[in-house]
Amino acid sequence: MGSDNAWALFGSDDDTDPDPVCSKRPRSDPSSGGNISGAAVGGSIDGGDKSDGTDTARFGAPKTSLYDDACFAATRALWSDPEPELPTLRSFTDALTADALIRVSQIATALRQHRPEGGAAADALAETVRLAEGKDWSAVAKLAKKASDAHQRQLDHGNWPHECWQQSHVLALGFRIASRLHCTDENSETSAVPDRLGRIALEALAMVTLETEPSSVPKWLGHGILFAERKCVDDARLKQKRMSKENTFQTKKQNTAIPCKVPRDSPRIDTSRAVPRVSCDATSAASFHETYFKTNMPVVLEHLVCEKRGWAHLEEWRDVSGFFNDANDRLVPVTFGGHGDDNIVTEMALGDLIRDYLGQLDADEKSYEENRTTEQLPTVAYMSQHCLFHQVPELAKKIQVPSYLLGKLKPDTGAVNAWVGTADTKTALHRDPYSNLLTQTTGFKYVRLYDVSESSKLYPEKSLRDGNSNTFTKSSVVVETPDLKRHPKFADASYFETILAPGDALFMPKGMWHYVRALTPSVSVNFWWN
Repeated sequence: MGSDNAWALFGSDDDTDPDPVCSKRPRSDPSSGGNISGAAVGGSIDGGDKSDGTDTARFGAPKTSLYDDACFAATRALWSDPEPELPTLRSFTDALTADALIRVSQIATALRQHRPEGGAAADALAETVRLAEGKDWSAVAKLAKKASDAHQRQLDHGNWPHECWQQSHVLALGFRIASRLHCTDENSETSAVPDRLGRIALEALAMVTLETEPSSVPKWLGHGILFAERKCVDDARLKQKRMSKENTFQTKKQNTAIPCKVPRDSPRIDTSRAVPRVSCDATSAASFHETYFKTNMPVVLEHLVCEKRGWAHLEEWRDVSGFFNDANDRLVPVTFGGHGDDNIVTEMALGDLIRDYLGQLDADEKSYEENRTTEQLPTVAYMSQHCLFHQVPELAKKIQVPSYLLGKLKPDTGAVNAWVGTADTKTALHRDPYSNLLTQTTGFKYVRLYDVSESSKLYPEKSLRDGNSNTFTKSSVVVETPDLKRHPKFADASYFETILAPGDALFMPKGMWHYVRALTPSVSVNFWWN
């Protein structure tokens, strides 16, 4: 599998994903507007016990920020270097090579115990290290890519069977970053280094989110990620600067405050299909577990995102550019284009995404709705399913792992993702192999849910990795504009629906089909756990 397909392991659930079904997280086998009803937006229904929601001790739920949570230990290790400045490129590559020379023999021996790709991965990794010792960076790029491809092919046969696969993949990614940086500095032919540097760096970051042992995170890895990010951001901004004289629209983008009212043209929620709503103040973790989690019943938990539950104030989230100030220069994956468009997937600085795309809106809701109907619609742009909190730990101090996860958020069986995008971003109808809590911190999203029992009416696409425990499945139906000639059974599929408002959190049981569309520019945080 090539690098573009391999990246789907960390890609979005957006309907533009080139693979209809893929493994989101490669890991080792653990055995080794209008009349929207109150029930849909902002209102509550009776339900849950009437406690104050603080009886979490029974489940050992964390009461600290995400940054201080045990599941974040590997990320703390990644960014633990107290030095304020990056070392030189040579220092980074010397540290990487020295570490690899110490470990490559043991890793290669372990890889060879596994079929079908262990031998190919071991040979490619060993040759990569040999070439790196001689500083033949063009050749290193090719061999490190070859090792990565073997790692990805192994995933076609199930989870990585041993931790040596993760260790080998991290080393290969490190050498791909190093070779790309060296070849650029040496003005080598770009054809010799076909890798996209930003994608490699973000894949390396994603690998850290899987790590359970902080001591297993090499010190050079954080340096490599930062080198790659800075190179990509600087190059992109230089290119944009050269084009800026032609980009007259950019001068109009000033306000990045998110609308605080539901647009008038939003879907009207049928109360008979509305997802139940309860207040977090009246729903303890124990009650949630008994009433919703154990019975696989979706529910909207109102007022979860608030200061008393360890989250930054909603007004802070609404000022998107201010909230993400610490992350302005960090590289993030972005998909451009709405449903049915020819989409482009790239990487860019988060601050540039916010300024140039979310910044097209006006904070006044009336003006915003007028723009939606009288002017050319803004470009749809989406940073989806990204481990931003692991990339910028200061942001992790502004959220708390909800007690409703029952203390079960673990690096190797879960994730915390950030989603930042314009209005009209869509996540295709699909189902995940995780329990999911989708929290809405600013903006509004329409969500539709289908029970697993409706699967035969949803036209699931063929699974590419049935043997992998973290495979997700996607439907071929376009939910809000279905082609009933192609998908006639879909008309009879029963569903729940809701609109998430700032502060809401939607619990989706493991395996439940879901479709999401942003009604306004939006920021969400989701938690996966098993």
